[in-house]
Amino acid sequence: MQKKVLGILGSPCPEGNAAALLDSMLRGAESSGAQSERIDVASLDIRPCDSCRACDTIGACSHFKDDMGIIYSKIREVDVILLASPIYFMGVSAQLKAMIDRCQCFWIERYVLKNRPYIERARPKGFFIATAGSSKKTIFEPAIHCAKAFFAALDYDYAGQILLGDTDNPEISRKREGAIKRAYLEGEKLGR
Repeated sequence: MQKKVLGILGSPCPEGNAAALLDSMLRGAESSGAQSERIDVASLDIRPCDSCRACDTIGACSHFKDDMGIIYSKIREVDVILLASPIYFMGVSAQLKAMIDRCQCFWIERYVLKNRPYIERARPKGFFIATAGSSKKTIFEPAIHCAKAFFAALDYDYAGQILLGDTDNPEISRKREGAIKRAYLEGEKLGR
């Protein structure tokens, strides 16, 4: 059975460093026979969660009529989600964070309503891709926690991460190319 891999780009730069790594992973997954798709959340109309608590009883967000329906429908259809973002102030982009926050309904579904949707099939995998201009060793830590919490709420297995820091350094090209190659190989593995 052909795997489905969804790449979610949280960057407002559709051709930046995070996009390059994500696209390389998607190409790697396709080379293993997977079907892939990329969604750019910055181009979608996604309202931030306003804590209306509508999801508390039904496990679904019914408050807004925006583009989150596109994301919701794909979350349960795919085998892998690749979540990619640049780091802004040690976190994921605002666009991606709005999408993640609107997935509170999946947390409710899993932890409050006790629904485990992957009993009949293998749990999907989640993979995090992040880039940062800073070279600080701790720059990615808060965003990693956010990504892991997101995948846990979806009941996905966390499959790993690719982190590329120091992108503001003009000497980054070799390190960037190495990360792009690694992304391709990770995509190949996840696409099998």
